[in-house]
Amino acid sequence: MLTKDVIKAVAERMSCYRKDARELLLQHFVSVLADAAARGERVHLAGLGTFYPAKSRKPKKDGTRRVVLKFKPAKPLLRAINSGGGDTE
Repeated sequence: MLTKDVIKAVAERMSCYRKDARELLLQHFVSVLADAAARGERVHLAGLGTFYPAKSRKPKKDGTRRVVLKFKPAKPLLRAINSGGGDTE
């Protein structure tokens, strides 16, 4: 599924314009997630999972470490995926 497909599906489910769904998902969510990860914070979304920063094992030449963002899916999401259904509600 491509970004445009996700945007279309979200817009249809929310009965809103694709432009609004794109702004919400790609601009605002990504911005909030990036800010939190840069501060070393976890972002937990009930029913979806947790995004969390993890430092890379190998430091760069200047001694700094790259932040790697990882994701741990929530159990309801995993159940929905494993049962073959998409709706978790």
